[in-house]
Amino acid sequence: MKKILMLLAAPLAFLSCEKTDYIIGGENNPTNRVDMTTMEYLASNELTQETARLFERAGLSAEVNGDVTVFAPSVYAINRYLRRQNNRRLRLNPDSPLMTADDIGEGELQQLKMYLVPGNIWRETIPEEGLEVSTLSEGDSIRIRLVEVTADPGAAWDGGSAPGAGYQYPNFMQTTPQLIEAHFKRGDFWENTLTARLSLGYDNPECDQVYQMYLSDVLTTNGAVHVIYSGNYSYTEHYYYHSLFFFGTRADDLL
Repeated sequence: MKKILMLLAAPLAFLSCEKTDYIIGGENNPTNRVDMTTMEYLASNELTQETARLFERAGLSAEVNGDVTVFAPSVYAINRYLRRQNNRRLRLNPDSPLMTADDIGEGELQQLKMYLVPGNIWRETIPEEGLEVSTLSEGDSIRIRLVEVTADPGAAWDGGSAPGAGYQYPNFMQTTPQLIEAHFKRGDFWENTLTARLSLGYDNPECDQVYQMYLSDVLTTNGAVHVIYSGNYSYTEHYYYHSLFFFGTRADDLL
């Protein structure tokens, strides 16, 4: 019995006993394939519509619709980036006009290449030891692997260091699900363990960032899509919520 985890969303997770049963973005789908290009799919998904628009503004539509895998930041990642930018501005000048996604410059938007990886990568192509691949952004690398999870981090979060016992997947599932994890290298060296990242400090611009996927394994007509784990405005203490381009620090979440 193979467990396919397509969606992680606190507090709901879906698993299927049949390899042909999938959920994509909360909707049933007979396979994990959609009859759309990657840009079309990103534009059709409420979580990634704004991301698709940024790719288009950056002039990267052709690259996104090439033979690539997209680790897509969600609208929540964009909102967190804007919140951090605006908090920095407002500290300097309380009357400063608020920045919107339209104000992100074309040069800065080229950083979106860090989310694009050559080839189609999804769970059936990821070996047990994982993969290390370069992104379309020169010098950037990602390590991709499958990890077993014992609890939904969003639902289980109780403010402590351990997940809530009631949310342990083994309590109500026959097998432990596996999620796709993307480890983004941010400096000259890999921080391969949580201890190493904590020692360096998550707010250090050279500290690697590691994310599980909110939505994964969507195969489009040209590539594959995974959406980086997202949250809402209750993320001040939650390092696992992504900020577009890894921008800012935890202090920037507050005015």
